Amino acid sequence: MTEVFQCRVDRKLAAKAKAIAKEIGTTPGEVVRLMFTQMVKRRAIPFPLQADSPEDEVLGPTARRARLWDEL
Repeated sequence: MTEVFQCRVDRKLAAKAKAIAKEIGTTPGEVVRLMFTQMVKRRAIPFPLQADSPEDEVLGPTARRARLWDEL
């Protein structure tokens, strides 16, 4: 038995994701099913969550912060 799962996603983001899914031979729905399957198996989100902001530099891994300081 299946269930319909709906969520709101920015239209441009959805279009880009759909195009990439098509390039790799799958669908956005299958990507979500795969992600949910892995999330249940691992009991965690199956990929690292990272911010895309300058503030992320402060919160990033210690080794990365050390490299940034060395570059300064």
